[in-house]
Amino acid sequence: MILAMKTRAARQVLLAGSILHLSFALQAQVVINEVDMDQVGTDNAEFLEIKNVGTSPFPLQYLQVVLINGNAGGAVEYLTIQNPAWPPLAPNDYFVICANEGLTLNCDHVAIPATNLIQNGSPDAIALRSNVDGTVWDMLSYGGAVPGYTEGSGTTAEDSNVDDGVSLSRWPDGMDTDNNDADFVIGCATPGLPNRLDPVNCVVTTSIDGIDEQPSLILLPMADAGRIGLLIRSGGPEPIEVAVFTTTGSLVASRHFGPTAMANWSISVAEGQLYVIQARRGHQHMVRRVLVP
Repeated sequence: MILAMKTRAARQVLLAGSILHLSFALQAQVVINEVDMDQVGTDNAEFLEIKNVGTSPFPLQYLQVVLINGNAGGAVEYLTIQNPAWPPLAPNDYFVICANEGLTLNCDHVAIPATNLIQNGSPDAIALRSNVDGTVWDMLSYGGAVPGYTEGSGTTAEDSNVDDGVSLSRWPDGMDTDNNDADFVIGCATPGLPNRLDPVNCVVTTSIDGIDEQPSLILLPMADAGRIGLLIRSGGPEPIEVAVFTTTGSLVASRHFGPTAMANWSISVAEGQLYVIQARRGHQHMVRRVLVP
């Protein structure tokens, strides 16, 4: 009996030591890198991007993404997203959780619900938490400060339901100063890719030093009755792929353009509908939404 008790105690000590070692090894290795929770019209293209800023693979199987409602000064968890089948995340790589795979590039995990997945703020918060011992590895408070879920002060940058293709973006990409307001700005929506600030196509709330002054891919949609006209400009040698989707994720049309400085494309569509346009050139991509009268 005494030997059995000692064996159980030794196992408990070993397990506790393993948990502590795991938490220490993974501490501060992943960050919330980008969030788009608010779109024009229905919020059905929401996504959250996680980045591994460490030097070794991060086992996402031990990660919980916790969404917090900060209404009326509270801090109430309203959704937890996790999956033991999530693969390890390589250093400097991204993991994207989305509401609609058809409307979000590079989506790695589709979460439920498909609309209004992430609350819009004033204030709300997101945390990355260990499902082993509850250690919080990163947190973002937006639209104000949520008690217990704010690093420094809550970000004053606000995602927009007026401007398309923008998101709350950590800037510079992956940089964490432990102050939400200093770390996040409004940038281009770039799920699964490095964060980007674009003064032509995206709203910018940062200093002039943070601006890419010569964007190499520009997509300008124009809508008329029953048609979408696209003007595409590119400053690089890679071919361009453009696709048009309905807001439910159905493909309407797609086209492959070779290396070109400028191209035009006109597409027949249904009237009175909102469409999502995605363009990709090499590692660059952008998303635009257009309402057809």
